[in-house]
Amino acid sequence: MKRSQSLVPAVIVLALVLLAGCAPGAARPSAEAVMYRHDARRTGDYDTTGVPTLSGLKWKFQTGDAIWSSPVVAQGAVYFGSDDNFFYAVDAQSGEEKWRFATGGDVRSSAAVAGGVVYLSSFDGYLYAVDAVSGREVWKVQVMQPREEAGSGDDHTSSPAVVNGVVYVGSLDRQCLRALDARTGQEKWAFAPDGFELVNAPPAISGDTVYLGGTIKGNVYALDARTGQQKWAFSTGAVDYAPAIGDDGTVYVSSTDGTLYALDGQTGQEKWRVNSAEVSRVAGSLALADGMVYVGQDMETIGRLLAVDMATGQEVWRFSLGGYVYSSPAYVDGILYVGSGGATVYAVEAQTGQEVWQFEAGGQATTSPVVADGVVYFGSEDGYLYAVN
Repeated sequence: MKRSQSLVPAVIVLALVLLAGCAPGAARPSAEAVMYRHDARRTGDYDTTGVPTLSGLKWKFQTGDAIWSSPVVAQGAVYFGSDDNFFYAVDAQSGEEKWRFATGGDVRSSAAVAGGVVYLSSFDGYLYAVDAVSGREVWKVQVMQPREEAGSGDDHTSSPAVVNGVVYVGSLDRQCLRALDARTGQEKWAFAPDGFELVNAPPAISGDTVYLGGTIKGNVYALDARTGQQKWAFSTGAVDYAPAIGDDGTVYVSSTDGTLYALDGQTGQEKWRVNSAEVSRVAGSLALADGMVYVGQDMETIGRLLAVDMATGQEVWRFSLGGYVYSSPAYVDGILYVGSGGATVYAVEAQTGQEVWQFEAGGQATTSPVVADGVVYFGSEDGYLYAVN
């Protein structure tokens, strides 16, 4: 049987496309980006199977120092950093190490995974792009001055967001937010407001707007995602955690002054605020689900998880934790998962605030839990990454 000549050019073109996609340094087919708090809006609402009933420890993986870097799970691997100056990729099912990548400083931020590349920042001052399969460096760009060592759990470099081929990352430097080409690392723009500002918190992105909080001036900023031009700024206390963006565009942000704010995403106008004299700080990033905002709060001696009505700011329930709040809640199918400085990770009913189960780690539960395919992953001050189901 004769091969149709009209098919030959098409076959050649297809082969060339496939070969180009396999060439060294070429981007793999783009899958949905995975990052801190699940998505670029930083909602903390994970579309996966949860753990309504606890069986126990599935595995744990030891690093050389404390883990403050909240893990992300993508394509069968768990990605996270450690204070031992390494960034790790671990098999999500077995806990076996796939690779480790050496940086020149503590790795406390969470990574973003997009298009087969992992984007991570380190206290050595660099943002790295690393091949997700091999762990080989693709590029690195200095985004801030190196720091000798990390301080408290709040003292970390920003966790990057990747949207439409652009990496957005904050820094502890005068150029407090940078937008970089995800393929090359080339800077597209940098934002520095009038007066000195630092950005610990990860930026949140919705539509054509980037939202970020500052720690020096105590502002929430809205920027044009394409140009970096400021749209508006709203004065708060210092913001150390990511804003979260609701489906209607409302920006929810927690401040270290103990206040939770709801702002109109288009104008920056305040919708409501929640403040309590007994709260020493609002701790951790937020989770948005089921018409509520879930947030951690620290009092003088203990932390708690609070549920607030998304529309009104009215408190719905509170849940007492066994220590200070270092962790941010993750929401999956009606259950919240959150860690505490008391070394306990809790599962809590999102509607009622009732405890479902708890798991004791070997040290403070320092990272925000991530849930994927019926497993909860979190890091601890004891240097272990835990997987429980």
